[in-house]
Amino acid sequence: MEATRNETKPVWVYIIFRKNHCSGHEKMTVNISFDGPIFWKRQVAYIYCCSCHFDEHEGPLMAILEKFEQRVERVCLVDKPVDYPFLPDSLFSYMANKMPKLQFIYLRELDLEKINRGTVVELANHPNLKKVIVHLCRNYEVLEDFRNLPQLLVVKGEIMGLKAMLGDFEEEIAKSTASSSAQSSEKSSHSPVPVNNGY
Repeated sequence: MEATRNETKPVWVYIIFRKNHCSGHEKMTVNISFDGPIFWKRQVAYIYCCSCHFDEHEGPLMAILEKFEQRVERVCLVDKPVDYPFLPDSLFSYMANKMPKLQFIYLRELDLEKINRGTVVELANHPNLKKVIVHLCRNYEVLEDFRNLPQLLVVKGEIMGLKAMLGDFEEEIAKSTASSSAQSSEKSSHSPVPVNNGY
């Protein structure tokens, strides 16, 4: 009975990249929350990967995402600091084409050089995608080309309301890296950008 209820809940996915100074960084670990007041209305999957071992982690990561793809509403990919462009275009194309309920993508401190224009068009045409927040990222210009992605918000400073919108993922990052991470995202690098749950 409980398994059936869980299979109908929306899913939020947090993919958090650890650095090679972290103990156990080469291992991919997964924490899926099923129960408790916070999760009565949704499941939350925390997936910890390493950028320098992403070639090894990509297959298992995609297998996990495929289990949830029909129910995923939010995907957050978080790194700190910005690393080399290890995320393949295929990951973003997969989200655009295989996650029909996807409403929200949050990208923080990632090099997005590998995203191609065709994938941007796929994201723009997603029927339910409301917002793509690009926060303190590098090489994201393809997302801005020809204003093809109306859901795009590029943020260079702080985001007001980020915790309410995404949950306390900073605490999860701190647990995995043993260092505190400041919540961060634009229009000006000095003025916080308000974001609410209505996107």
